[in-house]
Amino acid sequence: MKELNVNAPVSSEHIITSIEVTSGAPIPALDYLKVFNADSWEDLTLELVSHWKTQYSRVMRCGAGGDMGRDVIAYRHDEPGSWENYQCKHYSKRLSLSLALLEIGKILYYVYQGEFTLPQRYYFVAPQGLSNDLLKHLNDPARLKNALIDKWASACKSKITSKNNDDIALDGEFLKFVQVIDFSIFDHIPPMKIIELHSNTVFHAQRFGINVRKRSRLPIPPEELTDNEIVYTKELLRAFANAEQKENLTVNDLEEGSDYKCEYEGARRNFYAAENLQKFSRDWLPDNSYAELTDECYEAVSGTLRQKHDNGYERYLATSSQAAAINYTSHPLSPYIKTQDKKGMCHQLVNTSLFKWVREERR
Repeated sequence: MKELNVNAPVSSEHIITSIEVTSGAPIPALDYLKVFNADSWEDLTLELVSHWKTQYSRVMRCGAGGDMGRDVIAYRHDEPGSWENYQCKHYSKRLSLSLALLEIGKILYYVYQGEFTLPQRYYFVAPQGLSNDLLKHLNDPARLKNALIDKWASACKSKITSKNNDDIALDGEFLKFVQVIDFSIFDHIPPMKIIELHSNTVFHAQRFGINVRKRSRLPIPPEELTDNEIVYTKELLRAFANAEQKENLTVNDLEEGSDYKCEYEGARRNFYAAENLQKFSRDWLPDNSYAELTDECYEAVSGTLRQKHDNGYERYLATSSQAAAINYTSHPLSPYIKTQDKKGMCHQLVNTSLFKWVREERR
């Protein structure tokens, strides 16, 4: 039998955390959509819409008995009085054409009755997506309008209101009204797009769990210092000089292979690791989450900073050791935090002038 060469598996481009090792592979976000009930699906849509478009001045959940075909409604900034509707249809199967026609018929009927104005856009939001038949009709507004008119008797007539024997006929002035409506306002948001848009909200971690997030591998610092490295590297060089009882030292004064050189290069790697963690946090957690983390770091190392040390370098080494020992188990970033991040946060704090390695002499 001829043997086949099998390529070695490609190394992961992200940091593998304890969550993945202990819990197995993350549950695909699309599968998460299947576990929502009708109420939580409307909540998720409200979260999504509230943070999706900046032109919205107000977003509110309207879905309930008597909502007249509106679930999540969003009012626009640019045109006072104009609004968009997000119709949440939570079914175990794809949304069918007949069910969509009922919702379209309902919204048009109440617009005709003067309950509210016609929405500028109307989106179907369904966890299982739409049937192929419905997609074809949404992609062809004229075909969708004809389908509503042709199927009104079976899809809408006796289902618009919950009152007994309250059939709504599509004829006369109401029919004329429907015929002039631009049906291109009706659209949908595919499940994958729903996840993508929701991932930009601060609610995503609570809804889908932190194990859907993957942090990239730690970056390699550039050869040249960037503007945001000037402060902490200057203070680190001052600490080296303080230990050597010299006025100052430059990078060029650091001998290759020396402790100072190794610490300097390690400090830059750690700083970039912490910057990477900060960006990772900013992309999916509330704005104050990383600030809370660095606050916790400062509280943990402040005692070490205030202790007596022979020089700034000794203070730096002791503080770095203390920082590496901090346990951040209460923070949502905990599974992603590495030792490099813990030490790097100290350099970020130096950058903010919260402390220095060489203490100023009191006069």
